[in-house]
Amino acid sequence: MSLRFAARNVLRNARLSIRLQSTEVKATAEVSTDGEVISKERLRDFNIQAQQMLEEASRLPMEKALELKELMNSPSTKKEQQLDERLLEFFRKYAKYSKFLEPQNNSTKVLDFDIKFSPEQEFPYLVETSKDQAYSKQELFLRQLKHASHTGRLGADIKDVYFPHKDIFNPPSVEKLSIDKLSAAGVHLGQSTSLWRSSTQPYIYGTYKGIHIIDLNKTLSHLKRAAQVVEGVAERGGIILFLGTREGQKRVLQKAADRVNGYYVASRWIPGTLTNPIEISSVWDRHEVDYSGKPTGRELSLHESVSIVKPDLLIVLNPTENRNALREAMKARVPTIGIIDTDSEPSIVTYPIPGNDDSLRSVNLLISILAKAGEKGLANRRREVVEH
Repeated sequence: MSLRFAARNVLRNARLSIRLQSTEVKATAEVSTDGEVISKERLRDFNIQAQQMLEEASRLPMEKALELKELMNSPSTKKEQQLDERLLEFFRKYAKYSKFLEPQNNSTKVLDFDIKFSPEQEFPYLVETSKDQAYSKQELFLRQLKHASHTGRLGADIKDVYFPHKDIFNPPSVEKLSIDKLSAAGVHLGQSTSLWRSSTQPYIYGTYKGIHIIDLNKTLSHLKRAAQVVEGVAERGGIILFLGTREGQKRVLQKAADRVNGYYVASRWIPGTLTNPIEISSVWDRHEVDYSGKPTGRELSLHESVSIVKPDLLIVLNPTENRNALREAMKARVPTIGIIDTDSEPSIVTYPIPGNDDSLRSVNLLISILAKAGEKGLANRRREVVEH
């Protein structure tokens, strides 16, 4: 807006500028009779003055700008109109971009100095391929940028889109979880009917094209119960251990363990980890932690250094492949939570969650929701420490 006001002032003060310039170039006119040189010097001086006035106008306060706006909206006098015409004639004759100064619709046209570059000028190191060859990696990258900046922004605005990667880093709470969310992650897809285990009959909704469909209402109710267990264990300072031995599950295991300040096993389960902890865990370093989970730095006694440390809760992503770990948890009286597919046995875990244990989307969603519940319990525990 300041530039517009300044341009208007330039036109209004054109008469004064021409008078001042005429006195300065008299001596030059007497020495040199070349009118072309005088006009160019006059144009240069005028451009300098216009630039200075534009800089001053850009620093005007809002009150002065409003006054200039009223002045600009006022009708021009006959003398001012004559000066404007003389100034335009002066620009048409000596300005470089005179074609942009032609008035259109009774308004001054905005100067457009955009330069159109050719691909060779804009990307000098681009190696173009011939028409009978495929695009190179450089050309494909530039085409993708062009598509993203122009045609990629066209079309409808699609809402309520499911992004699987958000289930790990920003999962919903169990209170906000819906059947649609579970269905989008593929939790309802069970195993083939030929692999069906009859003990999972209460969790089955029906069959479709040779596979069992899991009842997501049962999944949601069992998931809420398991989330309450995880939240309670984390709030009381318990140790939560996550176990998943399939490929692609390590990332969600690591993120879940970080949320609840727990541990995870993403490789083979070592037999005897729970039933023979003296031999297995003797090589692990131990230290004491306070109520908020921070190390106290106190030196442990001999009895404490050799005592058995077991998890308070074991969460298994694929119970079918980790039956040994579940049997050890039963013997060690450690409660367990597991994702039970239609080919698994629900009785091997304490808190079963009916769902698809083969899909990474399904597993990531269910485990991340449990981890977020544990994170809530851990936050409640830390809040109690601060209050007391």
